[in-house]
Order: sequence, then structure tokens, then C-alpha cells
Amino acid sequence: MAGMEQNQGEDLDLKAILEINLDGLETLGLDDVAFQEKTTAAPMTLEKRMAGSTRLARMQAQWDKGESTDRPSGLSMATAMDPMNIAERTLTFKATVLKVYEASIVQVREIYDLTCLGEVNSMGGVRALAGNFLDVMEKDRNIMLALCMYQSPNLADYLYRHAVNMCLVAMANAASAGYSRNQVMEIAQAALLADVGMTMVPEAILLKAGKLSDEELAEIHRHTSNSFALLEKITGVSDVVLAAAYQHHERITGAGYPKRRSNSQISQVARIVAIADTLCAMVHKRSHRDAMTPQTALDKVVKMGQMNFLDANLIKALLRYLSIYPIGTFVELSGGRMGRVMDAHPEDPLRPVISILRNERGQPLPMKQILQVDLMKEKAERIVKVLDGEAAKFKPLDGF
Repeated sequence: MAGMEQNQGEDLDLKAILEINLDGLETLGLDDVAFQEKTTAAPMTLEKRMAGSTRLARMQAQWDKGESTDRPSGLSMATAMDPMNIAERTLTFKATVLKVYEASIVQVREIYDLTCLGEVNSMGGVRALAGNFLDVMEKDRNIMLALCMYQSPNLADYLYRHAVNMCLVAMANAASAGYSRNQVMEIAQAALLADVGMTMVPEAILLKAGKLSDEELAEIHRHTSNSFALLEKITGVSDVVLAAAYQHHERITGAGYPKRRSNSQISQVARIVAIADTLCAMVHKRSHRDAMTPQTALDKVVKMGQMNFLDANLIKALLRYLSIYPIGTFVELSGGRMGRVMDAHPEDPLRPVISILRNERGQPLPMKQILQVDLMKEKAERIVKVLDGEAAKFKPLDGF
């Protein structure tokens, strides 16, 4: 990956990227001073509701003191994860995983709609959904990471697909960072629900292709408070889930919202969800821009870590599973063959395992002839190019 000294112009642009996320903004174009000037007060009804929340007041006091209660503890889930070899993946297994993934998007839509209406009384449905993901993640994290990095052309279900993708990336990040299985389960729920407040933002704002006005931007900013207010009413919702919903747009530099907290005042799980939110948003097409390749998106996330917007240590942990060339990325090798990244080597994220999909002449290989090239073993081969636009030519799990 090119260093910061080779991308000074791009890095200067990143100073303006306070958010690249579900709000549909690739670049807000705000520095810290401008952000302070343009922050708009919440509507009185929401303001009163949040001001009257004793639970939020208690959590605010903890954050102000930098008292983190959501760090890794217990036996790390990573010790029990056993990445499935490609030879073990049957067609039935892949079809089942894809079905679980697609069905979950419909389930999230229902959960979001019912939560907005105040008709979700417990966390049971969310826990069941997170549990399905957790079971697959333990057996085959790579196939799940491939699905959430796949560039879906469907914009109609973006909000709900994004929630699912955030969940999968957050789970992988948490496991790699040393969280226990029970903690990863809770973090999965936090990521799934973090943006439920976006259901209260007018669709015209969410789908707007141009620059948002100050009033429209204020609506977007209110979604974190909306999320907290909606989720607080649900029986059994944890502080971890609420913290992620309320704080996942805070930035370590203090450049985020809703309270411009910084450093230790931001919960660990909110930091994990922030990374997943940012990465997943950039990988997928929006009404105002095309999708970025997974590698380009991850490169920007890494730079945001270097610039202290996002947590650099957590990003480093994610790279152990995702690789610098994220799982599912389409690449060209030095010998001319084209393939897809299947697995990462934590000891060298620049040399992942590639599933070859086209030969040197650009001809597609039949399924039975698809082979894997481990760049850690085949030193003569290397990745020379990340390919854009290839996802549209293949199915989500081709090569896996």
C-alpha cells in the first residue's frame, strides 16, 4: 500500500472526510471549525426526550471520565475459529450461506421498521439474527467477509444491506481484536442496530444526489440520537448496543458528532462500528457516486486511522483477517491471470491466497478448473492491479 508521503493530495482531502458512511455523503467538506459552526440543535421533542434519559446521563458521565467497560475479556473467540478450506465448501453450504445473508436483509428491514414504530419489545429477533452470523463466522469467516465486500448494484435496500455488512465486518474486527464469543455476539447486535435512527430521516434526504443543505445535514446528524431514543425503549438492550448507536460517528480527534467526544471518551465498540460503517459504505454504490474497490476503500480507512479519525489499533486488528487486499477483491497477477482474494495471511497481508478465475489470455475457467494460488508459497507471482467493475461479471461467491 502506498505510504502517506506518496498521497499527500489525497490525504489532505481526507481531512475533510469526517464521515463516509450511511448518510450518503462521501465528503462533508467540513473542518473542525466549520463543523462547530454548522452543528444544529436537535428538535425540541427529541431534545427533551434525550435530556430526560437517566440511562444516557449515566453513560455520558462514564464517557466523560473515559471509563471503558467494553474492552476484550475472557477467552478470545479467535482461538475457536477454524477458517474453512475452499475444498470443504460444498455447493449446498455456499447456497445456504448466501440464503442466510440475503434473508437477513429482509429481516433487518422488518426490525428497523418495527423499531421505528415502537413495536419491538425485546432483543430476541436481533439476537437470533446475530447468532446465525456468528455460527457461520466461526466456521468460515472468509465467505462472510466476501459477501459484505461484494458490490451489490441494488440501491433500494442499501440501508438494510449496509447494516448487515457492518455487522459482519464488526464481528470479524472484534474477534481479531481479542473479544470473546459472547462479546462478539453483543457487538454484532450493536452493529446491526446502530443506524436504526436513519429510518426517521426523510427519504428525499437519504437519496439526494447533490450536496446537502445545513438543515438536511442536521437531520442526518440527529440519527444517532434517534437511534438511542428508539433502542432505549427495548427490553434487554445493553449499554454496549446503545453506546455504539450513539457514538459511532464520534471521531478520536473530536471531529465527530453528536457530542464531539475524543480519545478515551469514545467507547471501544463504537470505534469498531465506526470502522465497519466507513468501510462498508465506500465499497457500495450510492446515488451520488460509484462504488470504490474494497482495496481503495480499505486504503482510505487505513489513512483515516493514521490521521487519528478512526482507531488505528483496531484497523490493524481487522487487517489480520481482511488483508490489505480485502477478501473478495478482484485482482490481476503478474503472470497475467485474474483472480479473487480468498484468504489473508496475518504475517504478510500483501500476499493473500487467490482463486484464479481467468487464465493469462483472459478466458474464464470452468468451475472444476478454478485453482488457488497462495502468494506466500508462489513467490514469483504478485498482485499488480486491483480490478474495478469485475464484481458485476461474477456471482457473489464465485471462486469460493
